[in-house]
Amino acid sequence: MGAGVGLGSGCDTLPAPDRDQRRPSVTNLQIRPDSVHESDLSSEQIVDSMAQVGLDLSVRATDPDGTVERVAFVFEPSSTPRGTLSGSLPAQGEAARYGGRLGLSIPLIDEIYTVRVFAVDDDSLAGNQVTGQFRFVPTDTSEAAGDALRMHVNRPSDDS
Repeated sequence: MGAGVGLGSGCDTLPAPDRDQRRPSVTNLQIRPDSVHESDLSSEQIVDSMAQVGLDLSVRATDPDGTVERVAFVFEPSSTPRGTLSGSLPAQGEAARYGGRLGLSIPLIDEIYTVRVFAVDDDSLAGNQVTGQFRFVPTDTSEAAGDALRMHVNRPSDDS
């Protein structure tokens, strides 16, 4: 007990954290398209055994007792979950809607990708996580297996 008195005597007292703070909520994840077949791509969309694919992500994110500060996403292949891409989704014109278009460069292999999205509020609390999937289907499943670990994201440099 003496140690507690010594610690409190030289410091300002901080208010106790508000235990009633509520976490943000993310709902209504939309991934478009949810799959792409290599045969649907033009020859310009295949570069160095990589498919150039545009993927639109959007979610609804709200915070019942504050402001959503950031909506983050993670895009990861099922075969190499450590080979992830991540970033933030900007607010869209519609209230509580966040999203954007990702320009992806993905290997020409049969792969299912998991998309995870969550929000962080102005109290630095993270909310629930919503998940969805995107699948790429190559024309020839024996092609490009060696490129499975190569994946890039091409996003505009303007983060507004």
